[in-house]
Amino acid sequence: MKFKYRARGTERGLTEGYVEAPDEGRALETLRRNGVTVLSLKVTDEGDISPDAMLLLGGGLSQPGAPASFAEETPPPPPERPLRSGSVPAKTIRVFFRQMATMVQAGLGLSSSIDLLAEQEHNPAFKDVLRGIQYVLGRGFPLSQAMKNNPIFAPMITSMVQAGEESGRIGNALEGAATLLEKRAELRRKVLSALFYPVFVVVFALVILTVFVVALLPQFRQVFGAMNIELPGLTRYLFSAGEYCSAQWKILLPAVLGVFGLLTWLLTRRSHFLDWLKLKLPFFHKLFFKASMARATRTLAVLSGAGVPLPLGLELARGAAGNTVIGEGFAHLQERTQRGESLGDAAKEVGIFPTLAAQMMRIGEETGRLDNMLDRVASWYDQELDEELKTTTAFLEPILILFVGGVVAVVALSVLGPITSALSQLG
Repeated sequence: MKFKYRARGTERGLTEGYVEAPDEGRALETLRRNGVTVLSLKVTDEGDISPDAMLLLGGGLSQPGAPASFAEETPPPPPERPLRSGSVPAKTIRVFFRQMATMVQAGLGLSSSIDLLAEQEHNPAFKDVLRGIQYVLGRGFPLSQAMKNNPIFAPMITSMVQAGEESGRIGNALEGAATLLEKRAELRRKVLSALFYPVFVVVFALVILTVFVVALLPQFRQVFGAMNIELPGLTRYLFSAGEYCSAQWKILLPAVLGVFGLLTWLLTRRSHFLDWLKLKLPFFHKLFFKASMARATRTLAVLSGAGVPLPLGLELARGAAGNTVIGEGFAHLQERTQRGESLGDAAKEVGIFPTLAAQMMRIGEETGRLDNMLDRVASWYDQELDEELKTTTAFLEPILILFVGGVVAVVALSVLGPITSALSQLG
């Protein structure tokens, strides 16, 4: 069978030509062995192919009559309407990389894969992104360069794709990117699901108490007043609180929302003091620490497996940690490894890694399986985080029971207290 190919060479830019092979898979294998990245490959019947026009093992000749290279000197233009990272759902990006990895590893070219995904994409914004990527690929630029034009792709993802292009393992790089995004989403889901229950219980209890004090308790006040019952101190206090909330709700409501907004901002803000404070909070410091380390080590493991140089991987893992204090530890690792020191020895001296994790890194360097050992370290942190989430949840459950019981007790005593006092007066 004869195939017409369009590919990007490591040095010559965009080239076109023909290759003869029994099937598409063998044609792709032949092209890849010659060090080119296939952009498109399709069966053709354009006459006979002379030996000079065939791509043979050991070298490739471009199509007769066509220029051997027509890569453009200028970089691809930026998108006309720059997209914000939030304009495309994170799940859409994860699915895109998983589908790309599957199709590329199955032998489909990059351009064909992008075209197929663009046709079936339902998100208009992401469809435009895919069309832009396809346009840049058609001009002879690599996929990593096309991704850099869009802010929806994180720098660590583009670095993985670029490393895959340089090493000829673009399929593995895309699979690594999909795995990394899926693991980070799973980690986020674990943390949010573990914290959702206690936050929901506390907020729900406070809302019920507020509704009771503001809306229901004043009705009891009229009944108690008609019965000339002497009210207990708790009931009088709640009556006063209800009157104040009813009169000042225009001020109190924005204030409450502002407090919740401030707490959310403080928990998500990246500053050295706040990150240090998160690691010192009672009962929660281990959760914040292990969640940050799980993100960072997983990122480093996947980047290393994709062929990203270790110093760059440490720099990207520093940003993935989401905590400046832990990020400083990875910065020290990066500095020491750039000086030629062992990663395992540096991790042991920096102090943010346990001795076991540092020892596993050192063994990985000695055996030439650093990426495998980094993956085990990341899995170990994932397990540690699971245990910490279970411990935190088990610790919060009795506290929540006491809190809800206290709210119920306040409601019951504020109503039953005057009734009991009235019954005792009647007796």
